[in-house]
Amino acid sequence: MNIPVIGNGDVASKEDALEMFKQTNVDGIMIGRGSIGNPWIFEEIVNFLEGKEQREVTNKEKLQTIIEHINLEVEEKGEVVGIKEMRKHLAHYVRNTKEASIIRQKINSIDTKKELIDCLDEYFKKI
Repeated sequence: MNIPVIGNGDVASKEDALEMFKQTNVDGIMIGRGSIGNPWIFEEIVNFLEGKEQREVTNKEKLQTIIEHINLEVEEKGEVVGIKEMRKHLAHYVRNTKEASIIRQKINSIDTKKELIDCLDEYFKKI
């Protein structure tokens, strides 16, 4: 039978994606947890597999994406719940950045969308 086979699991980088294709000969891959805090992974993998030049995701682009995510979360769940649920996502967005532990502590004490966006704006301008 000729059906597409999709690989899944532990794909968190462009190198992981290439290894999945090489080792398993799958037709495609799915990315789950590897995209948390890094929605740019899809573009990165496609460019890598196609031999295209990798582009650097700017802090401005990261901040815009985070703000859009915050707005969608607050729209869906309300400000109180939305901001609390965003904390776990924001921890992933700032992972491996300068002073990540400091910004995570600040984020975890913020309760309003405006204060959160202002805090993140200041942080991303600084790093």
